[in-house]
Amino acid sequence: SMFELLKETVALLSTYGEEMPEEISLQLHDLPEHWDGTKKLFLRVKQQVAPLQAQEVNILRRKCQ
Repeated sequence: SMFELLKETVALLSTYGEEMPEEISLQLHDLPEHWDGTKKLFLRVKQQVAPLQAQEVNILRRKCQ
């Protein structure tokens, strides 16, 4: 749904005679899949970094005390 607005904009432009290159159409088709992959990567990295962040929080707490 996030990329539907872009698709609608391209469709609207084409109704006014402004054709987009085929590459744009292919990218709009592939974007949702790439976006899902990016979100999954973010979650994996977030899980890997969480222990390090917790460790830093503990170090800062000790320094503040």
